Amino acid sequence: MASETTTKSNLEIVREYTERVFNEHNPDLASQYVTSDIRWHGGVLGTVEGVANLTQLLRGFIGALPDLKASEQDVVAADDKVAVRFIVEATHKGNLFGIAATGRRVRWDAVDVYRLNDGMIVEEWAADDVTAILQQIGAYTLPMLRVKS
Repeated sequence: MASETTTKSNLEIVREYTERVFNEHNPDLASQYVTSDIRWHGGVLGTVEGVANLTQLLRGFIGALPDLKASEQDVVAADDKVAVRFIVEATHKGNLFGIAATGRRVRWDAVDVYRLNDGMIVEEWAADDVTAILQQIGAYTLPMLRVKS
């Protein structure tokens, strides 16, 4: 069980990682916060292993959404884990999931759970509402919203 000081430090690390890497659009800084063998679990987006692969994923995501802003809504930190609920907003200005830029604004909910060890992120579970993103960029229409002829 982690001490209260470690739990607080883990929370500060995750907040700094979010600010510097995502909100300041610096994916190459990820290596300062994650271990070399990081495991990133992205649900339908799959699992990425290793800092180089994670950095490449982040470059692609931030490249497609260059004004991305993740705003913390809720946070829970206990032991070696930090869970954060975000509202993420951005403009689709580059290739995202194989879809060319649309210039549309997107907004979605995300919940990320981080596991830390010795002040570094060793694993992350990212639960982004991919359906909301796809719907807002015009790549997917929810069945209930489809016009019936």
